[in-house]
Amino acid sequence: MNPENKAQIQSNRRKIFELEILINSNKTKVEVCRASIEQNYASIMRNYNAAYMGNHHLANQETDEILRNRLAIMSNMIAEKDVEINFRESMNNKAQLDFLEHKSSVNKTILEVNKQLTEINKKLIELNRMIMKKNEETLQFNTENLATNEKFLKGEFHPSKATEKDNKKRIDQNTKRCTKIEEMASENQKRIIEIQSKTQTNAIDIMKNSVQISERRERINDLQEKVNENQNSVAEMISIKIKN
Repeated sequence: MNPENKAQIQSNRRKIFELEILINSNKTKVEVCRASIEQNYASIMRNYNAAYMGNHHLANQETDEILRNRLAIMSNMIAEKDVEINFRESMNNKAQLDFLEHKSSVNKTILEVNKQLTEINKKLIELNRMIMKKNEETLQFNTENLATNEKFLKGEFHPSKATEKDNKKRIDQNTKRCTKIEEMASENQKRIIEIQSKTQTNAIDIMKNSVQISERRERINDLQEKVNENQNSVAEMISIKIKN
């Protein structure tokens, strides 16, 4: 064997071993990071459902009940003079406008949420296609390399057919590929650290949101008790129709 080729092969073998350690380490970290991201995603969806399906609907139900109480109060206020009637009716209109304005603002916010969710869905579709494309590439890679295995088994690739020129060319190519792959793996390693940091930051923000959602639900429940008390007072007012 050519001594120069032998030394280069040995050097490449060590580099390949080191690359295997680096790339497998990256693979483990990528999977751990992905698991954390999936956990964050699940937590985000729990927060979203709690904030929208829970708190949002409860708070808006209270809005409707408060408006109904307000209108009942004013409709049962005794007004005889024109100025009193105008006061009652204009306050009635004001209340309805206040609540309609608020509801319109809520609708605007939910529309913006819907718009951004649609954009997120579009992005998820693009990400899915990215994975699908890589899966197809992997399938082609496996198919080609399985065919190479068959060629080895059939003797199409055999040491007896080797030449020094072909060996030298392959060895040089392997050396260049080691350098290129190392650059890619090192870059991946840096990106893993960056993504892990962002994932951890997201996890903290998600937890903060979860706490705020729970606290707000408690406030909504507390307010509901006051709304119920207000409804009882309105019911009593309807029954006796007192004049201030």
